[in-house]
Amino acid sequence: MQEKPHLLIMAAGMASRYGGVKQLESVGPSGEIIMDYSIHAAVQAGYEDVIIVIKKDMERDFEEIIGKRLRPYINLRYAYQELEDLPEGYSVPAERVKPWGTGHAVLAARELVDAPLTVINADDYYGKDAFKQMYDFLSKKPAEGDQARHALCTWILRNTLSPHGTVSRGVCELDEQGRLLNIRELKKIAMADDDAVYTLDDGKTWHPLSGDVPVSMNFFGFSRSFMQLLADRFTDFLDETIESGSLVSEYLLPEILGHELKEEKCEIHTSMSSERWFGVTYQEDKPFVEASLQNLVNTGVFPTPLWK
Repeated sequence: MQEKPHLLIMAAGMASRYGGVKQLESVGPSGEIIMDYSIHAAVQAGYEDVIIVIKKDMERDFEEIIGKRLRPYINLRYAYQELEDLPEGYSVPAERVKPWGTGHAVLAARELVDAPLTVINADDYYGKDAFKQMYDFLSKKPAEGDQARHALCTWILRNTLSPHGTVSRGVCELDEQGRLLNIRELKKIAMADDDAVYTLDDGKTWHPLSGDVPVSMNFFGFSRSFMQLLADRFTDFLDETIESGSLVSEYLLPEILGHELKEEKCEIHTSMSSERWFGVTYQEDKPFVEASLQNLVNTGVFPTPLWK
């Protein structure tokens, strides 16, 4: 029996580098936001259920700007990522203000998920190809005993960098069959001609990185069992964070998957998107995104207005 996967969009981030709620910035020729294009591509691929993870106080803005116009086309629900949403027996450390990370964002939707799950960022344009590939993968019923079978769509690093500052990327190592062997989250990667460099010490030293390496852009496909894994590992993360006294440690999807791979508890299939990624990490990225979307409209990839 075919299962219809959900689409979960992570939209609760603080967007500190951007300087505003970039998830709701108009970038399309008819006033669309980037999320419009992701959901439109997902609907064309076959998705019917969309969960947007936001902060509770953002709900009115999301509903006004995007929710109302999407409801005729999809089943739209909201999940709420709040700092205080912790397992029983845990509390937010004093002075902690930073969100708990992408793993916690997905976990916020635990009561709404009853099928395989595709997870993406709200402020990234992924193209149509990635949604089709992921929908087809997740729609296949797994073989008996093959429940921990996930997927990841990747992009070439050089096609995901911003000329306006550093970015975070999950650098991937693959085997000959395209399965993920390791994923390493590098939080400060910068352009360097046709390649890249990264720093682990806030810019004191920089290390070379090939522009050809496949990277994760937070476009994941998870089996139904993943939610329980997230909940189990979150308590371990909290114990380590509280013991270390860190106020900025994050529960990140690439690192969670990296641990699972190291312990040989899952298998992660990858596919390389044939389309270019773009996003609005910084305010200065916005004109390029607007021009890119206008070009997609001009070449007939998307209509304008997007939802008719």
